[in-house]
Amino acid sequence: MHAHFDIPPEYQPKLRPVQPKDTRSDDEILDSLTQPTPVSSEKNIWAFWHAGLRGLPNWCPRNLIDWHRVCGPSWTVRLLDTVPGSPNNALQWVDADMLPEAFVKGTMEGPYVGQHSADLLRAATLWEHGGVWMDVGIILIRDLDRVCWDQLADESNPYEMCNAYVDGVIIANHFVAGRKGSEFLRKRQELFSHLWSDRNSSTGLISNPLLAFRGEMLPSAAMARYNFPMKLDKMPTIMDYTAQISAYARLAVLEEPSGGFNGQEYRKNKILKFDALGECWAAEAAIGFGGQDLFDLLATKRTGPDAQPQSEEYQLAEKVVWRLLSSASMQKVTHGHDLVQSLGLGNNEPGTFADLLRCGSVRFEQTREEIECVDPENVEVVMRKGLLEP
Repeated sequence: MHAHFDIPPEYQPKLRPVQPKDTRSDDEILDSLTQPTPVSSEKNIWAFWHAGLRGLPNWCPRNLIDWHRVCGPSWTVRLLDTVPGSPNNALQWVDADMLPEAFVKGTMEGPYVGQHSADLLRAATLWEHGGVWMDVGIILIRDLDRVCWDQLADESNPYEMCNAYVDGVIIANHFVAGRKGSEFLRKRQELFSHLWSDRNSSTGLISNPLLAFRGEMLPSAAMARYNFPMKLDKMPTIMDYTAQISAYARLAVLEEPSGGFNGQEYRKNKILKFDALGECWAAEAAIGFGGQDLFDLLATKRTGPDAQPQSEEYQLAEKVVWRLLSSASMQKVTHGHDLVQSLGLGNNEPGTFADLLRCGSVRFEQTREEIECVDPENVEVVMRKGLLEP
């Protein structure tokens, strides 16, 4: 039995009711994730959790279930892991030659092994097979065909990739889409795997000479829109933690000599860029990046004896959730462990605004034809050297 939600009059021009595109039961969908099928197209949704499906935080399986229901059977969801003998083990899907020894031999160590394992698989899976990489913490609201894939698959368009854009050449790497065989993806994988060569830990990654340019890149005015609750005493660790984003930035300003790869031109002409704040963090744009605030907002009672429609909390929750459903592509829940002052979310308790968000994401469809794409200003830093040249 599904709850019934009426679209408020002010959002009716922006939303229409639809049926879920995958009508299988939750258990049937989850079972299909444990029995992966061979890759037969580029329409793959890739994700990773080191311990596999059964080890996911309890609010994340619902995300994967709803990816199926939002996108439908033309897409195949694949949750990779590093469980020995698992049919979803990443080494069954990615050529070991594309990965550093520490990943292949399972010798990575430190508190962020899972995150860095995912970082090492993002570009590799997309280059080898094509599709979209999404972190398991994404609540998907808009069909991926209508986020970017229709444009990437249109041969009349120049685009080969799509990124969630933050500032300058800085992206949010929870969402990356790419066509199979993209040169940018191959070089991105080569660079990040090189940074991990001869090491088992992420500590000190940012001190690699290949990433020294980050000190020359100052945030622009656009970055002021974000107020990530980073712990200042953790900044060196944060820079190591986000080294994959720095690797992307290096590639995006690179101009290899003698007519080699031109990352500047590729970034400008072949990467579709959408606004990360509006499309991925619309809730935070309204209430800030404190995870507890979002948790409390979604836990607000919408119906039942404890609901208080006249309260400020209720009215804010209603405004934010309908804004998400009508105008955002996804809600990325950030859970950076000890690096940010934040936390993950609970599941969809009936009668809460979380329930509205979960059910609405699969039972409503946005009427807008396109998402909020951006054309970033040129970056002054240009790196005229080889990919692995300090």
